[in-house]
Amino acid sequence: MDPLDRHFRDSLADLSESEHHIWWSDSDKSAWWWGLFEAQATSRHLDFVARELQQAGRGFYTIGSAGHEGNAMVALALRTTDPALLHYRSGAFYVARARQLPGSTPVRDVLQGLMGLADEPIAGGRHKVFGHPDLAVIPQTSTVASHLPRAVGLAIALHRAHRLRVDCEWPQDAVVVCSFGDASANHSTAAGAINTALATAFRGLPVPILFVCEDNGFGISVPTPKGWIEAAYESRPGLAYVAADGSDPVAAWPKIMQAVNTVREQRRPVFLHLRTVRFGGHAGSDAEISYRKPREIEADYARDPLLATASCLRAGGASTADIVAGYEAIRLQIDEEVERLADDPRLSSAAEVMAPIAPRNPD
Repeated sequence: MDPLDRHFRDSLADLSESEHHIWWSDSDKSAWWWGLFEAQATSRHLDFVARELQQAGRGFYTIGSAGHEGNAMVALALRTTDPALLHYRSGAFYVARARQLPGSTPVRDVLQGLMGLADEPIAGGRHKVFGHPDLAVIPQTSTVASHLPRAVGLAIALHRAHRLRVDCEWPQDAVVVCSFGDASANHSTAAGAINTALATAFRGLPVPILFVCEDNGFGISVPTPKGWIEAAYESRPGLAYVAADGSDPVAAWPKIMQAVNTVREQRRPVFLHLRTVRFGGHAGSDAEISYRKPREIEADYARDPLLATASCLRAGGASTADIVAGYEAIRLQIDEEVERLADDPRLSSAAEVMAPIAPRNPD
């Protein structure tokens, strides 16, 4: 059993029903918290399964979202018609958005990418990437910050398209959300994109973009200096800065709603600094123990966003057995989907990989 999985299960028994009691007043909130938990737990189990598939030679790309599951709240605060360009650790966002659209299959979508299957809906098995046209999730590669200029361009184009009466698949009050890591915020591509958004807004043009910096404190093996993201972005002219802790959903939710409402109503750039934690190293091949002490890694378990959401469920009267049952049912669903996909075709040659994206036409 994965140490993070074991810690989550062992810690459930210590959760009290009294914590966050004031937060609960009606059944709608109970359903909301269960929906959040299910999206987060689905993303977490997909991360566990990704590494198991890789070890068994049935999976490939294993960079995970564990510890970043607070981003599911961003998806719940937005609409399914708001275009999203997602960080490779925004797995819970993807699942939470898909759960809002009947008929969506987020587990199958992600597994097809992990297993390199030819029927995967976005990259056709070429790359594990979050994206689906029905969900307004626009795919991009994991190349650092490469999607930020595209997101800014889309945010500027939204208003222009409607003003010029050009066909646009997104509504007039849509906003663009773009998530990325704290290390990506230092990249010249990110700096240029954010500067473009601010310069355009300074000219008085609408730029409805929500920048979501998922700050786990590490750029692969290099720690981000404490306070750097705040220092770099909190006081930028024209940029509304909102900070939230993804490991504290009760406190984070109103902050996230504030950020979303500001960008939607004021049509200007907003920077949501979402503090997260990174579990499992940078990727499946990363030996985190080579640059972090074991006690530092274990200390991060206390900031598990999934455990925080489970605490809110306990506060609403859910039993430990209810939570464990829901958690295990999600894992069973994923395991069953893995078996259904076992015999699905993969791309088997370089020619198949390149055919639709770089066709060779000697004539």
